[in-house]
Formats: sequence, structure tokens, C-alpha cells
Amino acid sequence: MEVFLHLLPLLGSLAFTGLLIHAIFWGMTFTIDEAFVRVRVYGRTARKVALTDIEWAAQDGCFWNEHYTNTVNPKQMILLRRRTGWFKSFLISPPSPPEFLKELAARGVTVR
Repeated sequence: MEVFLHLLPLLGSLAFTGLLIHAIFWGMTFTIDEAFVRVRVYGRTARKVALTDIEWAAQDGCFWNEHYTNTVNPKQMILLRRRTGWFKSFLISPPSPPEFLKELAARGVTVR
């Protein structure tokens, strides 16, 4: 039993890493409500951007962003350019980018 006690930190870090990977790739969702674009992890809001703060949205990306993506495919990423903030570019990856952009356009956001 004493031998296994030395493995507890390793098992704990492996469990934490597994939970983090699951949260990023399968637990992260992106929603638009009446005032915000929300990044949710397991249903809880992790980050939100006001629709009035979004200058424009486009289906491209650049390097210097605030990233909330769960893919490395650049065709699935949407860049939200904000008017304020330290990092003005906000990169997300919803499951269907064209539909997400249409919904943003319906809410009054300029789509490039």
C-alpha cells in the first residue's frame, strides 16, 4: 500500500490533465443570446463578449488573439474583432461557422 501512495500525485495530475482535455474538446460550447456571445464549459459561462462590443466578425484568424477554440482547423474558426479590451481579436470555433455568422448578422454584427 505504501508504494501506491507515492503514485497519488502522478495519478492526480493525470486525472486533472484528462479532465482539462475533455473540457476543451467536448465540454466547450459557444452560444449567442440577446446581449452576449458566450463561451461555456460544461454549461457554465467561462467568457462572454457583448454584442455591442463586437466591431466585426469574419471566418479567418490571426496569431495575436484571445483563443477559445477546440480545433486546429482554420476553416472552423471565427474571429470576433472587439472595440475594447487588451486583446481586440477573440477567436472561437463553433460547430457550424456559417450558421453562427448568420446568427451574428441577424443580431446586428457586421460580418466580413
